[in-house]
Amino acid sequence: MNATINGVNYYYEWFSEYKANRPTVVCFHGFTGTSQTFAPVFLKELEFNILAIDLIGHGKTDCYVHPYRYQMDCLCQDIAILTEQLGIFKFSLLGYSMGARAVLGFARLFPQKIQQLILESGSPGLKGKTERILRKYSDEHLAGFIMSHSIEAFVEKWENLPLFTSQKRLSIQVQETVRQERLAQRNFGLACSLWFMGTGVQPDFWPELDKIKVPTLLIVGELDHKFQQIAAEMKERQPAFLIETVSNTGHCVHLEKPQTFEKIVTSFVTSPSEDS
Repeated sequence: MNATINGVNYYYEWFSEYKANRPTVVCFHGFTGTSQTFAPVFLKELEFNILAIDLIGHGKTDCYVHPYRYQMDCLCQDIAILTEQLGIFKFSLLGYSMGARAVLGFARLFPQKIQQLILESGSPGLKGKTERILRKYSDEHLAGFIMSHSIEAFVEKWENLPLFTSQKRLSIQVQETVRQERLAQRNFGLACSLWFMGTGVQPDFWPELDKIKVPTLLIVGELDHKFQQIAAEMKERQPAFLIETVSNTGHCVHLEKPQTFEKIVTSFVTSPSEDS
């Protein structure tokens, strides 16, 4: 399904029949992904609605729009309008990697709309100015590579990053599905995502963590040492955060252990709390 928000055509999909009397979880995919990355996770009928959205520049959502429309605040404002148009005024947010950063951006702008937060391999950004400058340079360099090479050349480079080493243990069929999802992206959309919504240009959300009062779950893979450390530091800032570490799993937990991921999310979303 599609909806045009502020001149951008967004694609979204319900993974089950929408029922107004159930809570809703809105899902944000990662860089080079689409809403379909969550389809193998939520195969069965659950006790809550699942709404997955192709973020700007990805999948079936527009990419050839003004580059400034890629800024995180613009994206979050669009999602707020989209969910309101769908009649959803309070919901839980689940985000993976880039999507997890967007989740924190949304929670900062629209805390009144949030019931729960689920961050899979997520980060509040970089703390130091020097770190951000160096990462911005790195993101711009990668964006330049994307714009000057074929999508096939970029995907070859991207899928061989150490961050995704554990994905090489997946079945050939699953690896090919992920590869085709990446190959279907458009160079301009990926480059703009790095230029205007990459980690290097993202504000430092670390000081915002203690302002998050809703139940928040951090999901990380046992083999993803970098994001395990980030999750531990986030919990130091906000002790109320919960951490779930999935054994023998890397950066993309929902892809490597979809059934385990679904059980963790279901248990969290359906747990009684004063905010649910």
